[in-house]
Amino acid sequence: MNKTTKGGILLIIAGVLLLFNQLGAIPGQIFLYILAFGFIATYVLLGARKEYGNVGFLIPGVVLLTIAIYDAASKAEVFGGINPAFFFIGLALSFLAVFWAHTYWFKSSDHGDRFWPVYPTIGLLFVAAIVGLGTTGRWTEYLGMINYLWIIALIAVGGWLIYSSIRKNRTS
Repeated sequence: MNKTTKGGILLIIAGVLLLFNQLGAIPGQIFLYILAFGFIATYVLLGARKEYGNVGFLIPGVVLLTIAIYDAASKAEVFGGINPAFFFIGLALSFLAVFWAHTYWFKSSDHGDRFWPVYPTIGLLFVAAIVGLGTTGRWTEYLGMINYLWIIALIAVGGWLIYSSIRKNRTS
């Protein structure tokens, strides 16, 4: 079966699922899980990491899965209310999953093609920290620490750049 046939089948399945959702036959939360696993299954069916372009199916799959899990956790009475920071942590973990499942394995690609999911992961974790601190009501206590965190981040990134430059020069 070629890619065009697989793509056609996947579009028909997506259309049928969307029709069932519009008719109310599939509840919204379950529909999110179906969509997520549909994208992940498409990623696998089209060859997973055999081609770099397949990552376009993995990303929405893991992000939709994160949204579905967060939605289920926020509705669960067991947790007694979930901090919105967990949503951003989940999204960060989604991009980390894309990195480990797909882009990391393309050794012949340049640094940007391999490590781009790490950058949204770091940014989303930073947003999660800000949202988490903001919802605790103790934001002003930690506001002074943010000034130092930026400085530490700049020093760490600078050190990493110097280290990677030295390591690259030694190998070449």
